[in-house]
Amino acid sequence: MPFPASARHRRATVLAMAIATALLPFAWAPTARAQADAASVRAYAIPEQALADAVRSFGRQSQVQVVFRSDLVEGRRSRAVQGQYGPAEALEQLLQGSGLRAQQEPGGTWTLQATADDAGVVVTDTLKVGGRLQADGGETRDRWGYDDVFALDLSTAYSGRERVERYRGANPADVVKDLVGVFSGDARNSGALDLNIRGIQGPGRVPVSIDGGEQALTVWRGYNGVSNRNYIDPNLIGGIQVIKGPALVRDVHSGIGGAMVIKTLDVDDIVPAGERFGGELKIEGSSNAVSPRLPRLHTGEDYRTVDGFPQQSPNSPYADRTLVVPVKSRSGDNPFDGDDQAWRLALGWRGERVDVMAAYAWRKRGNYFSGSKGSAYYDQEPREQYEYQGIDYITTLARYFKPGDEVPNTSSEQESWLLKGTWQINDDQQLKATWRHTLSHYGEIMPSRILSAPDYGRIQWPLSRVDSDAWNLEYRWQPAGSRWLDLRANLWRTETNSDTYTAGGFPNFATGNPDWDSSRSPILRNTALANARNDRTGLTLSNRFGLHSTLDLTVGGNWQYEKLGSADPYFGVSDGWRMYPRAGRRQEGEGYLTLEWRPVDFLTLNAGVRYSRYWAFDDFLGEHPELLTRGVGGKQATYRVNELPERPASVQAQVDSLEAERAFWESIGMGWFVDDAIRGLLQSYQTPQPVEHTIAWLPDADGNYSRATNPCLNGEVAAIPGALPVFPGSDLVCSIRNTVQSRPVDGRNTRRRDHAWLPTFSAAMNLSPAARIYLRYSEAVRFPSMFESTIAFSSSLNPLYALKPEHAYNYELGYVHNLSALFGGTADADVKLAYYVHKTRDVIERDAYFLFDNIDKQTIRGIELQARFDNRRFFSDLGIARTLENEVCDESSAVLLDANRGLVPNCVQDGFVGGYLLTQAIPKLSVNLSLGTRLFDERLELGSRIVHYRRHDNPDLQVYRDRLLAGGSSLLWQNVPFTWGNITTMDAYARWRFNDHASVELVGSNLGNRYYVDPATRSTLPAPGRTLKLAVTARF
Repeated sequence: MPFPASARHRRATVLAMAIATALLPFAWAPTARAQADAASVRAYAIPEQALADAVRSFGRQSQVQVVFRSDLVEGRRSRAVQGQYGPAEALEQLLQGSGLRAQQEPGGTWTLQATADDAGVVVTDTLKVGGRLQADGGETRDRWGYDDVFALDLSTAYSGRERVERYRGANPADVVKDLVGVFSGDARNSGALDLNIRGIQGPGRVPVSIDGGEQALTVWRGYNGVSNRNYIDPNLIGGIQVIKGPALVRDVHSGIGGAMVIKTLDVDDIVPAGERFGGELKIEGSSNAVSPRLPRLHTGEDYRTVDGFPQQSPNSPYADRTLVVPVKSRSGDNPFDGDDQAWRLALGWRGERVDVMAAYAWRKRGNYFSGSKGSAYYDQEPREQYEYQGIDYITTLARYFKPGDEVPNTSSEQESWLLKGTWQINDDQQLKATWRHTLSHYGEIMPSRILSAPDYGRIQWPLSRVDSDAWNLEYRWQPAGSRWLDLRANLWRTETNSDTYTAGGFPNFATGNPDWDSSRSPILRNTALANARNDRTGLTLSNRFGLHSTLDLTVGGNWQYEKLGSADPYFGVSDGWRMYPRAGRRQEGEGYLTLEWRPVDFLTLNAGVRYSRYWAFDDFLGEHPELLTRGVGGKQATYRVNELPERPASVQAQVDSLEAERAFWESIGMGWFVDDAIRGLLQSYQTPQPVEHTIAWLPDADGNYSRATNPCLNGEVAAIPGALPVFPGSDLVCSIRNTVQSRPVDGRNTRRRDHAWLPTFSAAMNLSPAARIYLRYSEAVRFPSMFESTIAFSSSLNPLYALKPEHAYNYELGYVHNLSALFGGTADADVKLAYYVHKTRDVIERDAYFLFDNIDKQTIRGIELQARFDNRRFFSDLGIARTLENEVCDESSAVLLDANRGLVPNCVQDGFVGGYLLTQAIPKLSVNLSLGTRLFDERLELGSRIVHYRRHDNPDLQVYRDRLLAGGSSLLWQNVPFTWGNITTMDAYARWRFNDHASVELVGSNLGNRYYVDPATRSTLPAPGRTLKLAVTARF
């Protein structure tokens, strides 16, 4: 199988090198056979098709290695090759009219290069197709995406249009379930994607782009952390590529954890090859859903007249019975009987120079039912103190959300429009304009508002609303035969206006009864709804220069401006439990260049550098600078010793007065009276009494605390003679208390800014035509996000210490083997093994004061295996991800969690209690296996998918929980890390294609009807149970 030579991204480590070395004999075995056969004449049967696919077919049938750049063959068509040919003759015929030629290198490898005169075009019966620039949609896009998993020298995962639509599931987060090592946080309570790649998650760490544009909005989840939401309608997705780890990929904005690149439907998805006009109508119905019974809010009413509203606690109405609904139980699997319907209509027209595509999609789904099997992990006996302290709500989840019952707040209704127009200016230039609009209503509830409510499994809140628009204008210029121009530009803008139930308050809230306090109002308000307006404008620009036949230079950059605001009024710091309405502006940009050098035919070297910078400004703080003029918490050590009390001057005066009168009293024989009186006055000052003393515990210049300066831990207090226990029976003689820090806080708002230079390097070596290894090193920074640069409650910027950018160092070592020779070159058969080490310094994390600070480092190591097989009759995909280490280190965080005893280690698994990292942990082992077959001339396709996640296991967290039960710290409730049990789900489908114009597909999800929660969830909501979906597709 041929391999593209665009080795842009590589990693390194020793374990995979050892594995690759062990497999060398196997790698060289097919090499000798391939070289021996290279000169022989073979029978070829290669139809006219996309050039990339044709060259891959040639490689399989000839057993000859062909190296090419992916962008070089992009948009080109091949000639058909039928009959007996030698390799050179077959390649020449295949490339005729494509503008490319083949050149044989020493060792037998062939490379593809542009010809000096690229005037040829391929002509079909009905349509002239330019030899250069065509839309990269349809089957070609998906074929490249799946092939790039094994062809690129970095780790990626891909899900094409068919797979996305088949396993679309109940929530947008379900589209990543098929991608190994990829997860979505808060999958069931957000209506969006919150991407997690290899355990890295959060704003800016793993950007999600849709047709090049970004519209992520970070949403506060109360004491349950934050969610970085990316809103997308799965009905519009054409393909999803996930890039794992930081990488300099052309036209991709990659974060420290990687990136997700989503392409929407294109004209090639709708209009068949060779046709000018086409359309597609898709209708779906699913079981396992019931329409929600939405509550009627009582805004503007006097709470004293509302039945079911808690009369004694109107300002903390956790027990608001007006929001409780009777949940329904699962009734069957009829896909026509569930309240889940969807349809999509797409039309496309392909002209000589202009392509147009329009699509409309709608889906309405009610609350789903949870599974009814395997709920033992979630139905454990509650431990009162665990429940009270908020240690783990998941292990009792099934007692509130009964297996098989309706799960409130999980419904959604989505309506989307997509319009695309492409102008082929000439054979060298292309301009594409896209507009996308999505209006979404979905159920959600603030997690910290239901966990404290009785019967929280039956609470139904109103629906949130998100209205988003996206525009982008893409330009490409790639003159035929030019080595100097391969230009791409993309100007984009996104506008998102949301009204979501994430403000922190209650749907029905009143300040109180005026009979109790005349300043209180009994009128109910909705303090749970938060408005946010997030607008982004960005530009991506790049050009590739062919400096030499073996040397390419790519220069590019991207820029983005973001503005966040809110229409919500601000009534002060205490307004019905609402957080501040965040508002600010942020700008980030980077420029980069990469050099790719192919000194010999089996080696590719790549080196690059990028420069990044940003600034951010808090507009809300600029309007309310008084919010940062208050004191900031500090620390001091407290201990007690027995001391003689200091004798007050008034007591001494009384003693002196009695001494002055002693002569008189002795003269009358009563001198003993003076002695007794003085003894009585001094008695309480001659007996030692416990006296409290304090010693300041100061942070360093960056605000970090250490064990060495902690008087309770460094021996300073222990060395004081006679130090007393902090309370009777305790073995502690010292305790740390919070104080108000004396240093002033400057309430003036300033623009925060930073910059960084970052290198990348990679090397790839072809061990044979079928095997290669690659080593890749890359660095990336993440500047503070908009959320981390603005003030609010529970998670806010630090007024005393400026945040440093996160700095990631990533290594990856990979081995790739093409096994198609074992099957006679008639099948796609590949395996890829990658070992990675990801270290991030100065990780931005929330501390015990709800402020953002930098912690020392996070180190994640793991191994991933990806494999595929497809001979058109049988097909299979396998993905295995094993996390070997996820260690977070920071002495300041550790010592603050247990400042009295210092028992929390400096390095812990997943993250420290109270922070966000701990809640972003993923399973240590995850397995994705797909199997299928095509029968009856590929009219019938049967397939299945098994996904397994190992249960949550964190020994460090368990030790902390056990200490908490023994009376330790109670910081855990600030951001409770949710667990999950072992999860194994099975999905299956059957698709029957009547002809090229009609097909029907039946899909079953969670066929075992398992009861479980998704990894990395931030809400106590079980996942959907068994669901059957019937989809009918008509093409015309």
